[in-house]
Amino acid sequence: MWQIETQFIEVIERLPGVKSFRFPRKGLNLRYRAGQYFYVTIIIDSEPMVHHFSFSSSPSEKQYIEFTKRITGSAYSRTLDNIKPGARALIEGPEGGFTLPITKHKLAFICGGIGITPVKSMLDYVKHKRLPFDCVLLYSNLNPENIIFKKELDILSRNPNISIYHFLSSSSFSLPPGYYDGLISKDAIKLIIPDYTERIFYLSGPPSMVKSLGLQVAQLGLSSKSIKMDIFTGYK
Repeated sequence: MWQIETQFIEVIERLPGVKSFRFPRKGLNLRYRAGQYFYVTIIIDSEPMVHHFSFSSSPSEKQYIEFTKRITGSAYSRTLDNIKPGARALIEGPEGGFTLPITKHKLAFICGGIGITPVKSMLDYVKHKRLPFDCVLLYSNLNPENIIFKKELDILSRNPNISIYHFLSSSSFSLPPGYYDGLISKDAIKLIIPDYTERIFYLSGPPSMVKSLGLQVAQLGLSSKSIKMDIFTGYK
């Protein structure tokens, strides 16, 4: 595990109310596995406050590490919203077992909203390292404007071993191929991923969504060893 005092080097607005924050990595021993998380301590009203975040960057990215957050009304979130490059932070990590398998396998990722962050890290890593994983992602959002990392996901979907499907629960648009109306369900999983019994499932997002999908995936006959969950508890 590492601990380092550092500074923000870049802040990127992904969508209104969603920002990515980067710290320098070059020359530092900040090793981690795709899908893991780390802790970020910042100073708020002269007091240190800490929160954990999934890496949204890939371990294959050598210049920086990145996390991505939906901005909320908490003191921590408001401070991040106004953070500038050069601001100091203490970062510690990594932790978490929501990670890729060691050996070749078929994988299914199901996530909603900001739950895309660890999944993007893993898919980026699969692409950059040319790993022999067969990956399918089902990603749920309200509408096309809410899709975080839309451009990056479009690029990832060009890989022959990465298939991405979007589910929109509040869209009035005519949907192109690869887009579905409504919520992700076990019936949708059976339709889009007919070989689901051969896959490891990764579920990531708000607690209610992950809990519901965990029950539905279990009803498909998968063992608990084939289901990994990353529950985003709180959006401080």
